[in-house]
Order: sequence, then C-alpha cells, then structure tokens
Amino acid sequence: MRITPIRFVRDVEASRAFYAVLGLAERTEATSGTWADLGAAGGSLGLHVARHPGTHDDAGAVALQFTSDERLDAVAERLAAAGYEPSPIVDETFGRFFTVQDPDGYRIQVNEADEDLQGLSYEIRESAALKP
Repeated sequence: MRITPIRFVRDVEASRAFYAVLGLAERTEATSGTWADLGAAGGSLGLHVARHPGTHDDAGAVALQFTSDERLDAVAERLAAAGYEPSPIVDETFGRFFTVQDPDGYRIQVNEADEDLQGLSYEIRESAALKP
C-alpha cells in the first residue's frame, strides 16, 4: 500500500509550479485544474483545489490517501469486519475508492488505481467515464 498526502490549495497550477521548484515532478498529467500528482524519490504529494477556493474553507488542509495493492472490496470488507464503516465504493475517472474514518474521526481515502487509466490525460479519462 502506498500513501499520498493531499494538500488542498487555492490554485493548483501555482502550487504545482512551487513544488516543481522544490524538485517534485508531475507524474500524471492533470489538466482539469483541480488535481496534480507530484512525485519525488521519497514519496509523492497530491494537490487538490480547495472545495471553495474563493473562501479558502479547506485551503491548507491535508488529507491522507492510500493506494491499495489489494482489491478494494477486500480492504473494505476487512475494515467493516473490524467495526469501521467504509463508505460505498465509488467508481471515478482514476479508478475506484472509498472513504473511512480513523479512530479520531479523520476521513481517510483508500484508492484502487486503475493502472490503465493512469497514463491517460484527464480529458480522455473523463470522457470515457461519461460514456454509457
């Protein structure tokens, strides 16, 4: 399992440029303006536009995202059996995910990334997700 901290920001492109100067390189082209996936030798950083960037409600917040090496259903079932309550699994343009609260009430996202989708641009993934 891999972990990715996600920094919620007011301007994804400005933040992407800042972290590029620090040495992080964009791993997945995200042209939607809402997300960037930056990699470094020691890990990665996700940038996501704040929910309300004009008011900065969640700008500066950090969330944890895990990418599972196991099938997502198995991870969700294991959490449920241990007394946690994972959300229903959601199918997104990057793959599938669910959220679950840790013992302190912090929401954690667990992904099952579809490697076939990771190499595609956001526009192609989004248009494929919208097809019936």
